[in-house]
Amino acid sequence: MQPPGRFTFSATRRSRQRGQAYAEYLVVTTALIGILLVAAGDTVAPLTALVSGLKSFFSAYSFTLSLP
Repeated sequence: MQPPGRFTFSATRRSRQRGQAYAEYLVVTTALIGILLVAAGDTVAPLTALVSGLKSFFSAYSFTLSLP
């Protein structure tokens, strides 16, 4: 048994892992947003196409939920 107030190795290791995951999510999200804003589409901007697709998905999803 360890004295009170001391952290175990696994507790400090877990907190470092949480920080690492946050950094990875931040990098991936920033890269995806950058691609969506910079990439040029054929007729529709990628960000507009994404928003349109999400709206379409949500309307189909809400319609399915409203069925008896």
